[in-house]
Amino acid sequence: MNPYEGLNLPQLIELMHELVVPEPVSWIPATTGWLVIGGWLLAVAGIALRAFILHRRRNRYRRDAAAMLRELAARTEADPEGVTQGICTVLKRTALQAYPRETVASQSGPDWAQFLCETSSDDPVVVAAATQLATAAYRRDPDPGELLAPAQRWIRVHRA
Repeated sequence: MNPYEGLNLPQLIELMHELVVPEPVSWIPATTGWLVIGGWLLAVAGIALRAFILHRRRNRYRRDAAAMLRELAARTEADPEGVTQGICTVLKRTALQAYPRETVASQSGPDWAQFLCETSSDDPVVVAAATQLATAAYRRDPDPGELLAPAQRWIRVHRA
């Protein structure tokens, strides 16, 4: 005989037990393979972050020089001769930070123009204006508008 025969619905509901909820699934990996992969991913992320930080530190002088050129560009109309001198100074300072002092400090004129061309991998923009960049500090009729773009280009593309 069935023990539930003859019972009405409310009596049957009282005999029911609560729902059994399964244990929640753990987020912690159960195998060591996932731990190894997680550790490897953290190591790769750490190495990539370190490389990024070192790259940013090594190229800070480029960002500083580009900022100085932007400041000079803003003053082009007011003092063209001073801006031309400033462009030449920024290029020389940037080269001194990127290359050995013995190589850069004594260069002027055609040697400086050749140095600018060689260090920019003969970039066409720099090559076209290298002579102007090298002699701008000594000319009486400066046109800083012609010098800003090649100077910015050299700062961006030179290999150090």
